[in-house]
Amino acid sequence: MEIFIVVSIVGSILLGSFWLSFVLGRRKSKAGLGTLGGLWAAFTAILFFGMNQASGWDGLGYLVFLLGVSAPAGVGGLVGALIGWAGGNRAKNEQPSTGPRDIDTATVSR
Repeated sequence: MEIFIVVSIVGSILLGSFWLSFVLGRRKSKAGLGTLGGLWAAFTAILFFGMNQASGWDGLGYLVFLLGVSAPAGVGGLVGALIGWAGGNRAKNEQPSTGPRDIDTATVSR
């Protein structure tokens, strides 16, 4: 049961960062993606610094956070941004459909 909780937390972090960066990538928000990347890099640097300064077994907690929080957030953010950015290009290049439902058949009043 405990492993299910751990996997659920890690999975929700992965999917949450994937979704947020996907939305920002789809909108081509360089500022938003840059902010997310900067926050992730700062969080990871703080964890590395804390792990370096820890003594004994205290560094193990930092390692767990690096592997369980920072790594899934980084992977989800990178993959989501790449897929969102590529999907945004495809949606922009598609032409609107001119099927029978798109034709205006309203009568013109004279």
